[in-house]
Amino acid sequence: MTTAFSILPFTAARKLGGCFLKKAPASRFCGRRPVNRKCPGFRLTAFCEALFLGSLPVRLLAGFILCVLSGHLVAQDPTSVPVPRSYFGLTVMRSRVTTPFDFGTVRVWDIWPVPDWARSNPSAGVYDFTSLDTFLAANNNRSRDVIYTFGRTPQWASSQPNTNKGTGPGECAPPTHIEDWDHYVRAVVTHAAGRIKYWELWNEPNLPMYYCGDMPTMVLLAKHAQRIIKGIDPSALILSPSATNAGGPDWLASFLAQGGSSAIDIVAFHGYRTQKAEDILPLIAKYKAVMKANGVSGLPLWDTEANNKAPQTAEQESAFLAKYFLLQWSEGISRFVWYAYDAHPEWGQLWNPATNQASAASTAYVQVYEWMVGATLVQPCSKDASGNWSCVLTRNGNQTEALWNSDAATSVAVSPQFVQYRDLLGKTYPIQNGTVAVGNEPILLIGSTKARK
Repeated sequence: MTTAFSILPFTAARKLGGCFLKKAPASRFCGRRPVNRKCPGFRLTAFCEALFLGSLPVRLLAGFILCVLSGHLVAQDPTSVPVPRSYFGLTVMRSRVTTPFDFGTVRVWDIWPVPDWARSNPSAGVYDFTSLDTFLAANNNRSRDVIYTFGRTPQWASSQPNTNKGTGPGECAPPTHIEDWDHYVRAVVTHAAGRIKYWELWNEPNLPMYYCGDMPTMVLLAKHAQRIIKGIDPSALILSPSATNAGGPDWLASFLAQGGSSAIDIVAFHGYRTQKAEDILPLIAKYKAVMKANGVSGLPLWDTEANNKAPQTAEQESAFLAKYFLLQWSEGISRFVWYAYDAHPEWGQLWNPATNQASAASTAYVQVYEWMVGATLVQPCSKDASGNWSCVLTRNGNQTEALWNSDAATSVAVSPQFVQYRDLLGKTYPIQNGTVAVGNEPILLIGSTKARK
């Protein structure tokens, strides 16, 4: 096996102002494929030959360039960079609906008109991407990153055409012939190349209603898709199938161990847990442990769908949403897509299409976006002995601090430098006598360059 010097971003090395050298098999750097194949996001032409086969000075130069260019392909330290607009994702189910607020990432799943495989490929060799084009037209001109999610096999191609687990006949099963999958992947990626950068390999494959095939077939589908997508668009990035609920980490472990790790650039999951936002933290820890055990801990981790799972009071829904965005960024999740803007109330609804009314949680989305985007987390969010959570942020030298307590209403002493606070409705109040009332709904302390005592 050819051995090369690879250059990898590393937290300790960043403190020294650069990257560090690590001797590693060349095939590991290029996704366990031979050196004359494609690196993730790059073509292994002269560049990769220089990186792996050139003299040491040439390898150093090529490695430095790759270190700079591939920052988006590695796990993120949430305290090292400002929160980007792209972190805030949202599923908008109606393609022609325009939200009154900004966000940076949108996902093509459960939208109307429906652009999934079953609808876009109604018969062999026949493609209709009208619905996809409508969706892309509504989002590309707003400079949003688009995630396209594969799934829902058309009945004519399905290996179980009469099986209906709830989405449609045959849709949960893999295709009878892998060529039908190849043809669709090639068609949709060719059609959308330049307009879609992120390709998610399947929706919730650990639920039988979405996938009723076996793991070896899912890995085969992933590898075929990766080869086709990268061949058409070398800059495209591949997300793992997005497993969901408590069983998600075990499903991911099996996928990675059986060969799926070589087909992905990003690990995706769906962060559905309970109606207590902090319960996402053990789930994230399990995903990270699975990634480490399978040699992909350096990949980004994205939550491409989640919400509070069931209707709550307006205050509870707003609090949950804000905490989910704060906590997941703190844990190194580099994208989170809320589901969904115009869904039914039990699925995270922010706007009611029947009444044309926005919910309080919609206002909370706007507020936490303003709190976070462009700000840098000073250190991971933490919980004190009284159950008070704190997330300290800094922007242009000025600190702010998000505070909440999910278990009790408390009074918290704050630094005298904080002179006011803002709630999730966007209202600002003066701080009286150096203390603030803290409860389930996060507030933001403002007006200081120092954090809470």
